[in-house]
Amino acid sequence: MSDSDNFAFTPSLIDSVAIRLGDGSSINVAIGTMQRMAALRSYVAFNDCKDWMEKLSCAYVVALATRSADQLLMQHIQDDLNGRMKISCVGCRRASIGHPLIRERLFPALKVAREHSNDLIHHLDDPTNKGVAELNIEGVFLYCHLLSQENIEALFGTIPDPANRFPRVICKNCSAKLKKSK
Repeated sequence: MSDSDNFAFTPSLIDSVAIRLGDGSSINVAIGTMQRMAALRSYVAFNDCKDWMEKLSCAYVVALATRSADQLLMQHIQDDLNGRMKISCVGCRRASIGHPLIRERLFPALKVAREHSNDLIHHLDDPTNKGVAELNIEGVFLYCHLLSQENIEALFGTIPDPANRFPRVICKNCSAKLKKSK
């Protein structure tokens, strides 16, 4: 596969919005609206690009901005879960309700698609890398689609039920402290 073949696709339509009417005269704003707007501008511009370098630039913006919006969503969910679980130790919080765990257990397709964005970002951040034929550029756009279209309700605060998916895990440091205190 050549570099230009990697850009021979049309991203799926995203028609979700970042602002909705709320109760009465209030409005609801989706999590990561600014990041999603940046991602969606490049997402839509992709089809109008003149060459593969422009398309690569759009893909890079889509990857970074989508990953940022995803991170904000995971932080929001982690804060909500921690409000229920009240885990004060950072290590225990990471082991129990870390962002990768939340993504894996509540949004498995998003977790898989995120890897395409990570691969693209890390590849382009290393100046010794040449070409992009081995990268899944379409997967970057799938990641954006999954977050912005398929999981739009989560961005408005409606997350999948986390019940019984996040048992409390004690980190190594806290485990060692418990053993010493006994």
